[in-house]
Amino acid sequence: MNLIKKHFQRYREKTPWEFCQKITLEKTILSLVISFLLANLGVAERENNMRLGEIIFLGIFLFPIIETIFFQTVPIWVGRYCKANFTTLIIISTIIFTIAHAFQGIAAGITAGLVGGFYLAFSYVHWSEISHWTAIWVTTLSHSIHNAIIISLAILFGQL
Repeated sequence: MNLIKKHFQRYREKTPWEFCQKITLEKTILSLVISFLLANLGVAERENNMRLGEIIFLGIFLFPIIETIFFQTVPIWVGRYCKANFTTLIIISTIIFTIAHAFQGIAAGITAGLVGGFYLAFSYVHWSEISHWTAIWVTTLSHSIHNAIIISLAILFGQL
């Protein structure tokens, strides 16, 4: 556990842009590995009925902004108002994000909800200690880049 804590502590020493790049890459790789494992265990993805243009617009541009506000900004602000500590704020935001994504199926609930939610919550909680604007743009941009990579890979491998 101490190793994990040290790992994430090192992220807190990075500049916003460096943080955004590295945390997005790590989150994306971890999500892909877990998604691959779940697929090989027979965990089915829920079918998506949206058109490609909708997926691109919503997944890369609109949802990251909306989800940052509703799943990071608001719950973390409320948690801070209630004097919650750093770890509790991350847990609260991650749980809310996971619940919202669980409706897309087990795999999405785990990869997008739990894994993605943790990294986005960590990003927002860390940067909101410095600047709310930085917290919003780093978290939203990380989410957008992650979604763009995942959508691109899904297109490349014929999943969309």
